[in-house]
Amino acid sequence: MEEILAVEQRRRETPLEKLFRDSGAFSAALLRLAVLTAILTPIILASFLTLDLAVFRFDQIFDAAAQKPSNWLSVGGLVMVGAGLLVILFSRRFGGDEAARAITAAWGVTAIAAFAGLAELSPVLQDSDFPTVRTVVAFVASAMIGQYVAVSFYDVVRGGGPWWRAPLLAALIGLGLQAAIYYPWVFLGTAAPWFFWMIADFAVKAAAAVAFLPIYKTLQRPLRPRGGFGGR
Repeated sequence: MEEILAVEQRRRETPLEKLFRDSGAFSAALLRLAVLTAILTPIILASFLTLDLAVFRFDQIFDAAAQKPSNWLSVGGLVMVGAGLLVILFSRRFGGDEAARAITAAWGVTAIAAFAGLAELSPVLQDSDFPTVRTVVAFVASAMIGQYVAVSFYDVVRGGGPWWRAPLLAALIGLGLQAAIYYPWVFLGTAAPWFFWMIADFAVKAAAAVAFLPIYKTLQRPLRPRGGFGGR
């Protein structure tokens, strides 16, 4: 009996060992957050800086001026779609909570970088160089909400059904919510045909969500979920 007690005492973790273990786990989590933030931030920043750059390439397809994609399709909007799909991959590998922390950190770093850049360039910029405050706030809020919802929804539906169900539904819901928030926020009460623009924008984003599936399938094996997160 005394020998058993002696073995149990030797196996008991000391406060110092627990401190080292917890410190190691915290450092590893902090490093993961820094890496994910470093991956996501340039995409969000590029989207923010190109928000007012319209895409004119497809205007010739439409006869009516109000229907031309350059009215609603911007480079920043397309780049932000990539960010919305990337966070789903974060959620697959590390879970929705860690993906949400990376989203928060990336947007925080983007805000700091954007304000610093504007402060540096403000002497040479004109008011016409900026989108309206209403547009910027709506864009940021809708993108953040869409990304949070996408990673949370992915976490809920992952691990069951066909492999494509979780990423496709998460992408459609996240990107669709982004469009549903942005367009009424910016254009409600104006004469702009914003409902048509919203539907057209969602159609583009739905096509991007479908195109994302082969990428997701290719990365399924390299991005196997960590223990406890489920999925295949």
